[in-house]
Amino acid sequence: MSSALPLLEPTYASRIDRIATLMRRERQSRFAASALGYCWSYLTPLTWIALVVIVFRVLDRAPPLYVPAEIFVATGILPYLIFRQTITSMSRSLVGGRYMLYFQPVTTSELLLASALLDLINMFVTAILIFGLITLLFEAPLPSDPAGVLLALALAWALGAGFGRLAAVLVLVSDSFSRAVPIILRPLFWLSGIFYTASELPGAAQNLLWYSPTFHIVELLREGYFRDYASPISSVWYPLFVALGLALISVPLERRIMARRASRYRL
Repeated sequence: MSSALPLLEPTYASRIDRIATLMRRERQSRFAASALGYCWSYLTPLTWIALVVIVFRVLDRAPPLYVPAEIFVATGILPYLIFRQTITSMSRSLVGGRYMLYFQPVTTSELLLASALLDLINMFVTAILIFGLITLLFEAPLPSDPAGVLLALALAWALGAGFGRLAAVLVLVSDSFSRAVPIILRPLFWLSGIFYTASELPGAAQNLLWYSPTFHIVELLREGYFRDYASPISSVWYPLFVALGLALISVPLERRIMARRASRYRL
């Protein structure tokens, strides 16, 4: 009985304990509490990178920057995958943990935050492993500005968290929205600069792709990684404002949905 009391206390310490517990639960369910589950989460981005590099080789396309194709592709694929994975995991977190909202003093915000923080940790581990492996195997250059690289990766996660929070709230309205999320994200794969840089595009294309927040993030990452690259499209504030805007939109929507559900159960 005493072990359950801290969960009932409305203190910051109890909330931190709840979020930590939810993160452990999310980790076990997501990775199946096995070494194979953890390895698979790191093999997925490596597979994506390998496939795109193979396409580069087959089409005889050289990277627009004087760097190995593997590191050029990795700097495009990794931020997109971080963004996508954060959205996917958060949009599923409320569906998988919705029963906890009724049996424990757990809020939707705590469930979403636990999922997002787990993705943040996984992001750093994945980036270190992938960039480190490519550097060792292909003699790729080290990042010229590690702080800039970390900032770009953090922006990819923040954008995914903002979009993911809104997507998760909309899933509360209809489960079918979770199936629509991959369809919505698919065009961004081609609009994120994975295969090209902003500097090699004509002005009209640059102006159009400026509205893609993931394109800004990829360009920021490449500016931080490659010493001689300066992008015409690399705003920190635009993807950050988009992330905050999406998260803020989801808050009143979430409250309205939860209030409607509560009144329905009272009836």
